[in-house]
Amino acid sequence: MFNFSILKSKFNNVNMINNGKIVVNSELVQVLDYLKNTPEFDFDMLTSIIAVDLKDKIELINQLMSSVTSETLSVSYYTDNFTVPTVTNIYKSSNFDECEIFDLFGVEFVGNENLKRLFMPENWIGHPLLKSYVQNDERLVWND
Repeated sequence: MFNFSILKSKFNNVNMINNGKIVVNSELVQVLDYLKNTPEFDFDMLTSIIAVDLKDKIELINQLMSSVTSETLSVSYYTDNFTVPTVTNIYKSSNFDECEIFDLFGVEFVGNENLKRLFMPENWIGHPLLKSYVQNDERLVWND
C-alpha cells in the first residue's frame, strides 16, 4: 500500500489529490527517482506520460506502476512555460511519450537528446493538440 507520509517527509512540494494521484510542484526528476529506487515504493515502470492542455498551462501525468506490488500511481506536474526536465535518465520508456508530447503539444523536455517530431512533418508549424492551435486550410505535403 502506497505510504504518502514517507514521500511527504522527503519532499515538501508533493501533495496528495486522492489515493491514486499526487501533484509535484517542483523537483519532478528527484521525486520520480525516489519513487523508483526506494524499496518502500518500487515504482519501477513508467507506463505512459499523458499531456492535458488546460489553456493556461499543461498538465503532464506520469503513470507509474510497481512490478512487485502491481500498485499504480499518477504523478502530475504542471508547466506554464512549456519546459520540463526529461525523465529519460530514470525511465528509458519515457522517450517515445516525450517525443509525442513535444510534437503534438510543444512541450520541450530539457535534457532529452532524442527529442524530435514523430507524427507531424519536420516543417509543420504549430502543435495540433493545443487548444490554441488554429488549423489552416493548406494541404499537407508529407514528402518534400
